Amino acid sequence: MTSFDELIAPLTAELRTVIPCAELKFWDLLGDGQLQLMLIDEQLDVEALAPETAQAVMDNPLYWMFCWASGKVLAQQILAHPQWVAGKTIMDVGTGSGVVAIAAALAGAGTVIACDIDPLSQRAVAVNVALNGLDDRDDIHIIGDYRQYVGEVDLIIVADVLYDRANFPLLNDLLARSESMLLADSRVKNFTHPGFEKMARFEGCTFPHLGGFDEFFEVNLYRSHGAQSWL
Repeated sequence: MTSFDELIAPLTAELRTVIPCAELKFWDLLGDGQLQLMLIDEQLDVEALAPETAQAVMDNPLYWMFCWASGKVLAQQILAHPQWVAGKTIMDVGTGSGVVAIAAALAGAGTVIACDIDPLSQRAVAVNVALNGLDDRDDIHIIGDYRQYVGEVDLIIVADVLYDRANFPLLNDLLARSESMLLADSRVKNFTHPGFEKMARFEGCTFPHLGGFDEFFEVNLYRSHGAQSWL
C-alpha cells in the first residue's frame, strides 16, 4: 500500500523546482475532521522569497497548493446543503486542490468529475481524494479539459476562475453544457451576467494565510437561472 509520503514526494519535488524551500502539509481544512487537504506549509514566508523565485511563482502559479477563498466557501456550503448535490452528477471546473469536488463527493454526489488542465493539479486532487478516504470510489473522475467528459452533467460548480478576464467566455461555454451552475468568486466586484443571479455573500480567505495571497476576503455565490428551482 502506497503511503501518503510516497504519494506527495513527486509533488513536493515539482513544487521545489519553483520554490526550493517549500513543504507540503496535510490540513484539517474546516477544523472538524470533515475535509482534509494537502496544501503548502504555512511556514513559507512569501515576502522573503528571492526575486527570481517570486517570478517563478508568477510564471507557475501552482494553484493546487492553496485552498482559495471561493473554493473553501463553496465547499462549506455544499457540505451544509448536501441536497444540492446528493445523487447528482457534478462537474467541478478549474478544480485546483479538488476541494469543491471532494466536498461534493462527501455530500453524497452520485458522480464527480474534477477538471483541471494542470497535470500537477490532477495529481494533487488524486492525493486529496485518497486523503479523504474516497479513492475506492470508481465514480470520481479526474480529467484535464472538461470537454473530455461526454456524459450528462446535472450541476457544474466553479470557484475563483474569474481572476483572468479571459476566462469570462468560459461561463457561456459551461452554461451550454449544463443549465445548472454554481459560481463562487472573490475577485470580480459587481459581477453581472445574464445567466446568473447572486445568492449570498460570505466572508472568506485563502488558506493557509500567507502574505500576498489572502487579500480577497469577500466571496459571492451565484447560481444560474436554470438552477433556481432546486438551489
